[in-house]
Amino acid sequence: MKHKKYYILFLLICFIAGCGFHLRGNFKLPPNLQKLYIASDSPYGPVTIQLKQILGHSGVQLEDQPGPGVITLDVKNQRYRQTTFSQSASAKTTQYTLYFNLDYELQDNNGVTLYGPKTVGVQGNYTVNQDAVLTTSTQEDTLRTELQRQAVYQLIEQLNSQNVANAVKTMPKSTNAVTSTAKTTPKSTNEN
Repeated sequence: MKHKKYYILFLLICFIAGCGFHLRGNFKLPPNLQKLYIASDSPYGPVTIQLKQILGHSGVQLEDQPGPGVITLDVKNQRYRQTTFSQSASAKTTQYTLYFNLDYELQDNNGVTLYGPKTVGVQGNYTVNQDAVLTTSTQEDTLRTELQRQAVYQLIEQLNSQNVANAVKTMPKSTNAVTSTAKTTPKSTNEN
């Protein structure tokens, strides 16, 4: 009986690993990406919200506006494209491939591009059954949500790359310290 439990647990772990499920841990972004401002053409959209949640939980300080020592993550051009994957002989069932892409780049506080522009792209398939139109709509919505989630994780994984770390290395970690230059006024020499 004891071995049966371990066998079932082993099968369950193999099944979960085989279907593409991976535990997502905290991300440790490069030091210069610890203060981020997220700009987006869809500031209240699901991609932006997910990015803010995941990065915030990972310890990244999210700023309300760009500024000194803050790198801007500019997420734009979120778009879907759909193609026909296959069709049944009776034309009652059609499979589609749905593509989701977004572009992003990293900029310093002057708007100068440090990294990018880069594109993140994901895809998935869904089936349209002419006899169950309502189910198809729900299936497509679910796939869109999943593709957005995958794109967010892919974007964060790219931010965690060595290429990004090298690109943002030139940005000073913090420019909060004000450099003061002392004015020296020449001594007046009134020797009258």
